[in-house]
Amino acid sequence: MSNIFGIFQTGVSGLMVSQAGIDVTGHNIANVNTEGYSRQRVSIETEIPLLIHPGPFGRGARIAGVERTYDEVLAKNIRNSNSTLKYYESLEQSLQSVEIYFNELEAGSGLGDALKDYFNAWADLANTAPDASDEATVKRITLIEKTDTLIQKIHEGYGVIENIRSQSDKNIEEYVKEINDLAENIAYLNYQIAKTEATGDHANDLRDKRELLLDKMAELTNINTFERSDGQLNVFVGGISIVDGATANKLYTVENKNNNSHYDIYWGAKLVDKPQVNISDKITSGRLYAELRSRDDLLKGYLDTLDEFAGNLILKTNQVHALGQGLERLTQITSTYNVENPAYKFNEEPGKLPFDVNKGTFRISVYNDKGLKVADYDIDVDPTVDSLNSVIQKISQVDGNPSGGLIQAYLAEGNKLKIQVADGYTFSFSEDNSNMLAAFGMYGYFKGTDAKTIELNDIVKNDNRFIATSKTGKPGDNRNALEIANLKYEQVFENGGARFDDFYSVFVAQIASDKRQVDVFVDAKTEAVNQMQLKLEQVKGVSLDEEFTNLIKFQKAYEANARFITAVDQMIDRLINGTGTVGR
Repeated sequence: MSNIFGIFQTGVSGLMVSQAGIDVTGHNIANVNTEGYSRQRVSIETEIPLLIHPGPFGRGARIAGVERTYDEVLAKNIRNSNSTLKYYESLEQSLQSVEIYFNELEAGSGLGDALKDYFNAWADLANTAPDASDEATVKRITLIEKTDTLIQKIHEGYGVIENIRSQSDKNIEEYVKEINDLAENIAYLNYQIAKTEATGDHANDLRDKRELLLDKMAELTNINTFERSDGQLNVFVGGISIVDGATANKLYTVENKNNNSHYDIYWGAKLVDKPQVNISDKITSGRLYAELRSRDDLLKGYLDTLDEFAGNLILKTNQVHALGQGLERLTQITSTYNVENPAYKFNEEPGKLPFDVNKGTFRISVYNDKGLKVADYDIDVDPTVDSLNSVIQKISQVDGNPSGGLIQAYLAEGNKLKIQVADGYTFSFSEDNSNMLAAFGMYGYFKGTDAKTIELNDIVKNDNRFIATSKTGKPGDNRNALEIANLKYEQVFENGGARFDDFYSVFVAQIASDKRQVDVFVDAKTEAVNQMQLKLEQVKGVSLDEEFTNLIKFQKAYEANARFITAVDQMIDRLINGTGTVGR
C-alpha cells in the first residue's frame, strides 16, 4: 500500500523535473544566436518505484541528465569539406591578385603592348639605312626606349608575382600562429571536459566550444580527431599529433634555403620546444595548404614561364645580335657572363655558363683601318674538351702568333672572356654554330638570364651606334635588324606553344583558365557545404517555436505538479488535524 508522504515526494519530483525543463529551455533561448551552440534537452526518466504489494507504486520522475543534440559524423564531414572549400577560396584570392594585375595592364600599358612595341621598333629600324642620319639615330634611340620599357614591364610582372608569394609567407606565419593558439585552447578544454565528465555529468557547453575551435582549425589545415574514453580529443595534422589530451604540441615556420628562404612547416613536441619534423608535404587542405600550393606551384609556375620567356628572348636576340655589326666595329669586348673556374670544361659544373655551349665553330672577322677584311679566324669548340682557358689559348694562337699578332684573348676579371685586336684593326663575329658567343654574352643586345635579371647590355646602352643592325656593315644592309624583328614569329619555348608576338595573350589566358577552374570548385564546394550545414543546423540548432512549445509544456507541468502537491498537502492536513477529534 502506498503512503501519503511518498505521494507528496512524487509531486516534488515532478516540480523539480519541470523546473529543470524550464531552465534548459531558457538556456536554449538565451543562446539562439551563439556561434557553435548545440541545442540541449533534459533527459527524463521514471524514479525507482515502490515495490510493495499490491503495486508497484511509481514515485514520480527524475532527471537522467542534460544532453547535447549533435551529429558527430555529419559535423566531421562538414569540417573536412569546409577545409577543402577554404583551400579553394584562398587559392582563388591569390589567382585573382595575379589576374587583376595582368588584365588591367593588358590594354595599353602592359607587357603585351611593350613586347609589340619592342619588335615594331626593330622592324622600323630595319626600314632605315644603317647610317648616322638623324632618322636612323632617332630610331635607334626609340629602340632603346622601347627596350627599356619592355624590361621594366617584365620586371614589374615578375615583381608582382614575387610580392604575392611573399604575402603567402606572411599568411603562412600567421596561420601557424593561429593553429598553435587553437591547439592550446583545445588542450585546455580537453582538461576541463575530462574533469567535468569524470563525475558523470555532460560538459555540453565546453564540447560546443571545442567543436567551434576544431572547425576553425580545419579551415586552416587538414585535421583528424580521436576521442578518448575520458572525453578528451587527440587532434592530428597530417597524422602528426598537434593536440594530445591536455598537451598541445607546436608548429613552426622554418626558412628553406633551397627554396629562396620561403617557409616550410615543421612540427615540434611541447617538451622539446623546437622544430623537429618537416610536415609541409602532410598539409593537404585548408588555407595553409592554399598558401603553400599557390606559392610553390601556381605562382612559381608563372615565374618559371616568365623566366623562360625572358631567357629565350635574351638568348635568341643575342644569337643574332652577336653576328651583326653596328655603325662601329669592335676593337675589344669583354663577355657579359663568366664561369666559376676557367680551368674546368664547359660541361662540368664549375665551367658551365648560363646558356649551353655546343660542339661547333665560331668565326672572328678582322678588318684593317680602311674597313677591309683581312682575315677570318674559325675557332672550334667542344664543351666536352674545352674550357675557358683553352678557348683563350685557341683565339690567341689562331693567327699564328700566340704572344701578339692581330688578335688576342685574355682572362678578364671575374673569369670572363676578353677579346681585342691590334691597334688600327677592328673585328666582328660573323658565324657561330657552337652558341659560344651567346653563351658568353659576347656583343649581346641583352644581359641577364631570366625575368628578374634581364637588362640592356652596357655596350648598346652606353652607345647606340653599337646596335648591330647590319650583317656586313655595307651601306643599305639592315638584315640583322630585320632578323631580330622577325624573332617575334619564333616559338618562345623549345617544346612549341606560343610565339613571341602572342606570348602575353597566351600567358594571360593560362592565368584566367586557372582562375576559372578554381572558381568552379569554389562554387561547387560552397553549395555542398551549405547543404550539409543546413542539415546539421536542423539537428543542433535552436528553434524558437519549438522552445516556446517546450516552455509552455514545462510550465503547465509545473503548475499541475504544484496543484497536485496542494491536494496532497490538504490530505495531510486533514489527516493530522482532522482525525482523532471525535466528540469535539
